Amino acid sequence: MDSRLFPNLAPAALPRRLAWQLLPPALGFLLYALLLAHFMGAYAGGSDQSGYLNEARLLDQGRVTAPMLLVPDPRPDTLPMYTHVPLGFIPNADHVTMTPTYPVGLPLLILAVARIFGWELAPALAMGAHALFGLWLVYRLAREAGLAPGWAWLGALLLAASPLYFFVSVQVMSDVPALVWVTAAVLCAWRSRERTWMALPAGMALAIAVLVRPTNLLAVAPMAIAFGLTPRRWLLLFLGGVPGALFLSFHNLAAYGHAITTGYGSVGFEFSPVYVPATLVYYVTWLPVLLTPIALLALGLPVSKRPWLRLSGLLAVWGLIYPVFYLFYSHAHDDWWYLRFLLPAFPPIIVASLLTARRLVVRFNLTPRAWWLAPAALAVLLHGAAWSRHLHALTIGRTEGIYAETAAWLQAHVPANAAVAAMETTGALFYYTDFTLVRWDMITPADFQRIAGACVVAGRPIYAVLYPYEIDEWHAFRDHIPGPWTQVGTVRQVSIWRYDPPATL
Repeated sequence: MDSRLFPNLAPAALPRRLAWQLLPPALGFLLYALLLAHFMGAYAGGSDQSGYLNEARLLDQGRVTAPMLLVPDPRPDTLPMYTHVPLGFIPNADHVTMTPTYPVGLPLLILAVARIFGWELAPALAMGAHALFGLWLVYRLAREAGLAPGWAWLGALLLAASPLYFFVSVQVMSDVPALVWVTAAVLCAWRSRERTWMALPAGMALAIAVLVRPTNLLAVAPMAIAFGLTPRRWLLLFLGGVPGALFLSFHNLAAYGHAITTGYGSVGFEFSPVYVPATLVYYVTWLPVLLTPIALLALGLPVSKRPWLRLSGLLAVWGLIYPVFYLFYSHAHDDWWYLRFLLPAFPPIIVASLLTARRLVVRFNLTPRAWWLAPAALAVLLHGAAWSRHLHALTIGRTEGIYAETAAWLQAHVPANAAVAAMETTGALFYYTDFTLVRWDMITPADFQRIAGACVVAGRPIYAVLYPYEIDEWHAFRDHIPGPWTQVGTVRQVSIWRYDPPATL
């Protein structure tokens, strides 16, 4: 170790000094890992969560489609196409198979972990590892930007304390993996300025990022600033990304019939300038909450000094391209947690804000002392804890457990040959059980009478699994499948009902 870093210390004291410097962040990482483990709820839950896990299991079986489990109707092709299609899937033209709608990247990552640790642990391990790796990458990005270790660890803390980051870290969601692989790609691209070969892993990381979410191709913009016009770097980027691109093309071809088609179908109608004002209000309102008001300092990113011009440009483009893109998205202002789409932009926003803060510290001659780091870290922690509690960000994982609990209740109390009418829980029930599913929201009363008649003839009972809103909102459930229903159980707020067919059916 170079003693010039600590001129007042004897060489024998340097390891001790380094150990004391690393102890707080090491303890912080350990504490965060324990928090993740305690609050983790990586279950097959709603549409997204069950969709990723169902797709991962299909990939493990070497398939890209799944058979529908049908009621014994002689003409299932004349029922609505989504009658037996759970959330997270789209029906195929043959009326008997279905295909996952979500990008293949996160299912592949979960599958890789499952092959080592098994399916029971894989979802939680995959999400927890990405959450911790994301913090480390923010630290590395801050160090590459020239920030001292204290500043860099403060940046990692800003991300860790974000209610949004924790909220999507303890569920099976693709947002944290998107942040991780985009940040890894841009970091490798930046490092390729000194080590050209780093452009190769940059291409690999970018390919994984695009597999996780196709819009992560936006990361090419900041990477281009890092690469400049050096052909060798671009060639290595291409070579690193080709395997992922080929896999994605062949997967899309097998699953959707076209190399550049995804399960989302046409989403162009969901992007429009009419959404910009409302989304912009959401940005202004919620980004200071999700990243503390320190994030506003990113607007003062230093660009005056020539040596930092390229870095400032990279951070600015990276930090802006995702928010600008999603300004036009119809769902970006639906609720605070829909800003999860902006997570890949959080690392540059954090680092830019810290660069501005450091400039202010230098301007007011506070650099000789670091006493302000401790209260700054404490303020970040208190802000994050208060808002996480207010937004219920810590409990979402336990809330997700209701899906697995409901599936277990049905397996214990409902005949195996039953047909289950559901909507919100269909993805989870497809993952955890083998029940035939009927999407009540996709059929008419006439369709249900036909299904019920076929089930009576086959001796198959019908049950319904409903969240309160599926019953209470305009009586939606009974508007689609009317009839005599008897409540037979509850799992937290989910109710289970049995259909009692009239004698004349």
